[in-house]
Amino acid sequence: MTTKNKSGLLVSLFMVTVAILLLPFISSCGKGANANASGLNTQLQIVNLSPDVQPLYLYLNFIRENASTYAYPSNSGYFFLSTLQPPMQLRTVTASPQNILTIDSTLKPNAKYTLFITGYRFGTDTSASINHSILSLDTVKLPSNGHGKIRFAHTSPSSPNLDLSANGTLAFGNQAFNKISKYIELPVGNYNFTISMHKTPAVVEYTLPNITIQDGRAYTIYTQGIVGRTDTVAFGAGVLTNNLLLKATQ
Repeated sequence: MTTKNKSGLLVSLFMVTVAILLLPFISSCGKGANANASGLNTQLQIVNLSPDVQPLYLYLNFIRENASTYAYPSNSGYFFLSTLQPPMQLRTVTASPQNILTIDSTLKPNAKYTLFITGYRFGTDTSASINHSILSLDTVKLPSNGHGKIRFAHTSPSSPNLDLSANGTLAFGNQAFNKISKYIELPVGNYNFTISMHKTPAVVEYTLPNITIQDGRAYTIYTQGIVGRTDTVAFGAGVLTNNLLLKATQ
């Protein structure tokens, strides 16, 4: 009887020891399955600047990402992505969604991106696409103390090359459509940003008044609409704040 009790005790102790040894592995497996965290730390914002495209849904790896729609000239603000697995697709908000833009780039973890939809829609109703877009990495090296960073995106189709000035001083010159500049530094403070056609720099097409540049922040100034129009696609501009700054460029 004593021998049986000893044997049972040894078996119990063995099982407890095995369980303790296996616990870290079980925990590790569980974390890997649940987190898959590379996508959860990456954020995207969508700015639909295509004058003739209808509202769109976002699909990642062929699965609709959320219930949001993205319509001209809205800016979604940053949101977290559930996966970094390509492709990224924009599809029409219809009973049978039609894919009109595909991006096969693999996004980086722990980063922020902006997708500018910039071109016209072309093709037939059953076979349409958007002919221009910009996917920009917004993460950038920290500016020097007392400075912020700005960049300029010319996202106005059918518009000529543009200049952007800050308080009367040229900051970006001869910017072509569907291009986004590198960041430059500006001292902190309030600025009136003016946009002109490169060929007629004295004629201001649009003004962004009293924009505050804060210490350690990054901003994107972008255009929308078409130069010379006065209807629903009149020329204008906006400012995005790209808050995620790193000590080194990704």
